[in-house]
Amino acid sequence: MKDEYFSANNEPALHGGGFKADPAERRADRSRVPRGNIEAARDSVLNEPALGATGPEGQIGAWIAERRAACSTAGNVAVTLAAALAAGPFAVVGAFLSGQRGWSGLAYMVFFAPIIEELLKQSGMVFLLERYPYRLFARWQFVVSAVVAALCFAVIENLLYTGLYVRPGDVRSWEMFVVFRWTVPTAMHVAASVVASLGLVRVWRKQQADGRPADLAAAFGYFVAAIAVHGVYNLLAIPLGYVLFAR
Repeated sequence: MKDEYFSANNEPALHGGGFKADPAERRADRSRVPRGNIEAARDSVLNEPALGATGPEGQIGAWIAERRAACSTAGNVAVTLAAALAAGPFAVVGAFLSGQRGWSGLAYMVFFAPIIEELLKQSGMVFLLERYPYRLFARWQFVVSAVVAALCFAVIENLLYTGLYVRPGDVRSWEMFVVFRWTVPTAMHVAASVVASLGLVRVWRKQQADGRPADLAAAFGYFVAAIAVHGVYNLLAIPLGYVLFAR
């Protein structure tokens, strides 16, 4: 009797009537989660694992499908671009505010800067995955967002380098330095960002399949690969800069 009483199958939400609320419920604090948010679907008793509420037919899967049906393709694309355009400059701020000099600066450039930059370049799409997954309907959204965020990051970074950090008299050939900045580092940023975005595609596909909140652990390997590409480039860029541009 005890096991039956405490079973998830005995929840009032699963029965068609006969439930009388405790009078104290009238004085209880109300939930501050707006109706329609993912938390409502995630925390619903109908989402209990014991009820088999997984896959696209589960509470979260059904919530995503319902909200997605009310969204236009143009609106989803606009949200994707907005997430990318916000993530690029955000990554620049995070990267430059954390910079150091000397040996600590070298460690930062090779190890910590790639981690910060690659994570922040994907921050817009991570936000959509966790809060507005119904806005995501195709794999290309993640790749396009990654490319746009990387280009925004690279443009701001290149402008800072060519307009503030390095002067024409600091390098052997100013024209070569400018061309280099706008090609090689930019291509690296795009490539690393695309690799990381493939991890988010994996997260999204997993979410679509099991009808549960986004599990970012599924993207771990791809983020490690993107960070490694970025870190190796930064390590090689130090001697390469001396060879190509030192006066």
